[in-house]
Amino acid sequence: MRNKAVATIVMTIQLMIVISSLVAENLDSKEILFSHDPLFWEGSVNLIRNTSFEVTAPSSGNNYLIGSTTALGALHSASKMGNFCYAIDDQWYDQFGSLLLDSIAGKKGEGFEGWQYWVNYPCDSIPYIGADQYRVKTGDVVDFFYGAFDVTPNSSSMLIRLYVLVEEDNSPPRVIISRPTNGIYIMDRDIIKFPRDFTLVVGRVTIIADVFDELTTVNRVEFFIDATRYAIDEKPPFEWTWNETKTGMHTLHITGYDGVENHDYDEKTLWIFSV
Repeated sequence: MRNKAVATIVMTIQLMIVISSLVAENLDSKEILFSHDPLFWEGSVNLIRNTSFEVTAPSSGNNYLIGSTTALGALHSASKMGNFCYAIDDQWYDQFGSLLLDSIAGKKGEGFEGWQYWVNYPCDSIPYIGADQYRVKTGDVVDFFYGAFDVTPNSSSMLIRLYVLVEEDNSPPRVIISRPTNGIYIMDRDIIKFPRDFTLVVGRVTIIADVFDELTTVNRVEFFIDATRYAIDEKPPFEWTWNETKTGMHTLHITGYDGVENHDYDEKTLWIFSV
């Protein structure tokens, strides 16, 4: 019996050493997702000023455009990083102009318990506007916590704690004309590829642009032939089918815009024969 007790103590000490080492490895990174129940997620979120995202209320099907630098925007960013979902409730939106949180990570409100949020607890007072309306700034700590109205973040059964960094997006998107490339195209078919910079288009051709942005989303892509804009595409894949009557040498110009109107372009000389 004594040997068994000693063995148990030794195993407990070894387990504590392993847990301590795992915690020490994560002290420099606040992005920690604990898999136990209740769920607890803590991490830093980078929010881009003057951008927005769209959410849908499941009960009504209504879509809402939300500023990224709101408390709800911080949760939206965290949900992508932590791979958990959330849902909004808009039943009081017409009366109060704010959205409520219906669930986070599958945990829905029940009875007098539900999801609340607090910015800079306990130094500041709990906000009395919806998380979709509260504007956050760099240095804010946003807590989303579950419980009744007398619960605080530290006494709640589930807690998500977010450290906010608000950034400016000054980088334009990357724009690449991926089709047509060097070669001959006849009635939208690739006939032959050339190693040199020469592109001949006979008849119609589908023009495709690859557009990427590291910080925000791609807002739109505009297609020009010479100085005339022919098409705007707002959703990937970004493409447009050229089917106009033109001959001779012309310049294909494609401009991509990100969520804050930063833009860049790519262009290519085309020899077009379309009658």
